[in-house]
Amino acid sequence: MIKAVFFDVDGTLVSHKSKSVPDSAKKALEQLRQKGIKIFLSTGRHIHELKNMPTNGMDFDGYVLLNGQIGLDKEQNIIFSNSFGKEDVDGLLDIFYKKEYPFVLVNADGHYMNFVNEFVEVAMAGVSTAIPPIREYKGEELYQATVFILPEEDEEFTNKLPQGCKMARWGTHGADIIAAEGGKAVGMQFFSELFGILPEEMMAFGDAQNDMDMLEYAGIGITMGNAEEGLKEIADYVTMSVDENGIQFALQKFGII
Repeated sequence: MIKAVFFDVDGTLVSHKSKSVPDSAKKALEQLRQKGIKIFLSTGRHIHELKNMPTNGMDFDGYVLLNGQIGLDKEQNIIFSNSFGKEDVDGLLDIFYKKEYPFVLVNADGHYMNFVNEFVEVAMAGVSTAIPPIREYKGEELYQATVFILPEEDEEFTNKLPQGCKMARWGTHGADIIAAEGGKAVGMQFFSELFGILPEEMMAFGDAQNDMDMLEYAGIGITMGNAEEGLKEIADYVTMSVDENGIQFALQKFGII
């Protein structure tokens, strides 16, 4: 029996074609809530970004943010966090200041960008988001970083990362860097223990590489029809795209609603 459902945002709940959450998805989430099933957002985004997203104003039981680095309760209070250690921060700052790549550092309050090129412009336009401000890092705890490179550069870039970090790609031009032991599944595990819900009682929806551990952790992992092919291979089921009412379709297919 499914007791909780976790939803990625970009390309899953939110269509960047229509720049909205489909009405079918809103209706499906309301049906889940009426049945007593908990619903969570699980995203690589910062809470400040979500306030400018179509999901703003929707009611969730919790939030897994920054790919599992920060978790919020229903009222959006921080209830868990996993910041980088000093050695990893030093390594990330080295990348940030060398400016070989467009690079963003993320703290609990916002973003630091080192410079902008066309990859940044294309990537941020693709997820309907403003480009982070170019500014100097001021020493706060860091929870995530973002690099704007193509997939063929991944191996070279990964070799430059501090040992305690790993990369989670979310688009053709962008990838996030998080703690090596981190990921969306870490946030799911926290909520599993908090609410006494077993992994096999969870369902998850995603469409990008940074959703992989989430889909594998859940009892039922659903990949959107608009997802990258590699992710479809590990899913329990591939539904329709976000623009073809994929969330509602899958929840009905499995008899959840």
